[in-house]
Amino acid sequence: RRSRVEAQFDAYVILGDEKILVHTQNISMKGVLSSYDPKLTPGADCVLLFVLTKDIRFRIAAHIVRSVEAGTAIDFESMDETAFYHLRNIVRYSSEDADRIDEELETPAFSKKDEAE
Repeated sequence: RRSRVEAQFDAYVILGDEKILVHTQNISMKGVLSSYDPKLTPGADCVLLFVLTKDIRFRIAAHIVRSVEAGTAIDFESMDETAFYHLRNIVRYSSEDADRIDEELETPAFSKKDEAE
């Protein structure tokens, strides 16, 4: 329901006290596909830490949906305004059609019916 764009950079998945380095394959405003690590198990809640520069870093609360050797799919659960701003910029910059990303944000990613299921 959101455009996925190719974007390769490092991020950290924080599971409890453990910080696991992953490499992103693609990203959207709703989730990310990253490299596989056997410690990343489906169903686990986590926090993604993105370190863009020494001074620019942000966190997103997330949930691991799938984790197989081809990659780990992680859905974003919540983020603050700063994280939203940086994520939006990453997705827009990596997209072939940045205006489409903004248009997608005008409508909810999920309907009330989806939330009830």
